[in-house]
Amino acid sequence: MQDCAVRGEANVVKELKFTSHGPVLWEDGKRALAMRWVGAEPGTAGYLGSLAVDRAHNWREFEAAMKGWKVPSENIVYADREGNIGEHSIGLAPIRKWTGLLPVPGNGGFEWTGFVPVDQLPHSFNPAEGFVATANNRMTPEGYPYKVGFQWYSVYRVKRIKEVLEQAKASGKKLTIVDVQKLQTDVLSIPARELIGLLRHAAGNSADPAVQLLLSWDDNVTRESAAAALFEVWMQDVSAAVLRKVAPEGVWEILDELATNQLVGYLSHPSASAFGANPQAARDRLLVDCLKSATERLTKLQGSDAQKWSWGKPHMVRFRHPLDRYEGASFMDLGPVERPGDAETVNSTGYSGKSFEQVEGASYREILDPGDWDKSLAINVPGQSGQPGSAHYSDLLPLWAEGQYFPLVYTREAVEKEATDKLTLEP
Repeated sequence: MQDCAVRGEANVVKELKFTSHGPVLWEDGKRALAMRWVGAEPGTAGYLGSLAVDRAHNWREFEAAMKGWKVPSENIVYADREGNIGEHSIGLAPIRKWTGLLPVPGNGGFEWTGFVPVDQLPHSFNPAEGFVATANNRMTPEGYPYKVGFQWYSVYRVKRIKEVLEQAKASGKKLTIVDVQKLQTDVLSIPARELIGLLRHAAGNSADPAVQLLLSWDDNVTRESAAAALFEVWMQDVSAAVLRKVAPEGVWEILDELATNQLVGYLSHPSASAFGANPQAARDRLLVDCLKSATERLTKLQGSDAQKWSWGKPHMVRFRHPLDRYEGASFMDLGPVERPGDAETVNSTGYSGKSFEQVEGASYREILDPGDWDKSLAINVPGQSGQPGSAHYSDLLPLWAEGQYFPLVYTREAVEKEATDKLTLEP
């Protein structure tokens, strides 16, 4: 029994139930739903494994530290002063005979039989490519024998990262800290490049201003870009239209939209089952018709003058404090701030549903230089302090919004030089 104190009211007593598989989340008197989670296993305090990782001096010690990393699951990259690089996708992953996507009977027939050995989780050391790239994408190869997950981020962000690194490799360019800053804040959209390539075929020699706006665009989803604003609205309309061709009506509202890589796949290889007897012609009509509807929708949102359209106007981020629902607390909220990018750019700024406001993305970034740690950089948002009213409550927001960083120094001399304030904690 859990006795919960409530201000101004009587205490609430709640009965908490547990099974051998974990806590009971729901029951109806006949059935109960319990959840087993790796985070409830011994030694799984979040990021506890980082204590050993922080002490590693080489790949051997790093790999030894991976054996203690339990939660959360991460793709952890490695580099050292000798020029070695590596990666290990790590996290406690149960071995089970079913997928784990749906509930199963708790009668003993669906028990975990252990955990995937650390040395059988994806990892690499000094790969032939000459670099390591990861962006929440799938790291397990086709045919991987363990059922460790079924949902990963789209391929486009890591594809763009690899594209930039391959270009540098081919030209013999040695990347600098500034180059990595640009890569982390890169907003070139590969889906835009692919979809507009299809539009070029579909629209032919059309002089339509909307068509020309997209065809002349450089595919960079910047805040100021009118083409980026049109593209994002167009992609929403195209996704909804294709969804209605490839999925039964009963799931339209549930799915709402297709994943971008699915959308590009359906459009790049239109099938007769989805698009009819002449699938390529039907695909082309859909692209052009959706561009017309998107132009009309954007005109309603931002007016008829396309030169005044911009992606940043609808694509903003707000930082809402958990207490802002109470009267007089709204001063703790920050924003709105116009944002570049979308969910598929390296600088991920995803939105959801019909709103274009950013709801996901990196609040923290770092660039580490193992050769000279004092050259490292980082950025956090909105500020160094979580105390409303502090001068540091939102002092990092302008830097973050512009894709800039602050020095992340390590040596005592560098710390003393960069410090602006000193906080003394006394018992």
